[in-house]
Amino acid sequence: MQKKQNPKLTLIMIILFYVAFLAVWCVRELWLYPIMSASLGEWGVAVCETITKLIVWTLPAAVGVWYYKNDVLLSWREMLTTKVKWIKYSLVLLGFIAYNVIVAFITNGKLEIGDFRIASLVGAVLFVGITEEVVFRGFFLNALLKKMKPRYAVLLTAVLFLLIHFPIWYYNGILLSALLSGEFLIVLVLSVIFSWTFIKSKNIFVPILLHMAWNLLVTLLLG
Repeated sequence: MQKKQNPKLTLIMIILFYVAFLAVWCVRELWLYPIMSASLGEWGVAVCETITKLIVWTLPAAVGVWYYKNDVLLSWREMLTTKVKWIKYSLVLLGFIAYNVIVAFITNGKLEIGDFRIASLVGAVLFVGITEEVVFRGFFLNALLKKMKPRYAVLLTAVLFLLIHFPIWYYNGILLSALLSGEFLIVLVLSVIFSWTFIKSKNIFVPILLHMAWNLLVTLLLG
């Protein structure tokens, strides 16, 4: 008896998966988030955000990598155990630090640490780095690399990464200004950097830690 094979993960299926992610996330950002903000405290919002992302983002992406293991470039075992030469990626971290220090100094006229809140740091730094990288590098980029050349996979992932920010930007009333001012380019560049480090290192912890570091710097220096 032949062993039953898992369905093939096609490019259309990848796009449909993303559309489902985006639709659910729009509901969360535009409808559930206002309710949580009005009824829950800071820690309650942080916990609910974490649980929502784990259920809506991380778990489906993690299962997708496992289920479609023949249609992704790297398995979970490879992404979690490949040895990394960290000195190479420390240069990226230094670049992040330099950029945010310069921007903070230009924006505020001085360099100072902003309002330090543990709840926001846990939500915006720790879990955002994990959940978003598992989804966009661990699943989407990982799958797209089997369908197209790396540069196209990186660029498409950057566009998908940008679009997922639109709901919260719309909710905060900054979507149009982010597009007109060119601030959205930062998100695209960051996605390219995270994707490049993932491809080079073959380890999901590299983009996760860099993503955490970026969010920490922005939270502390730019508020």
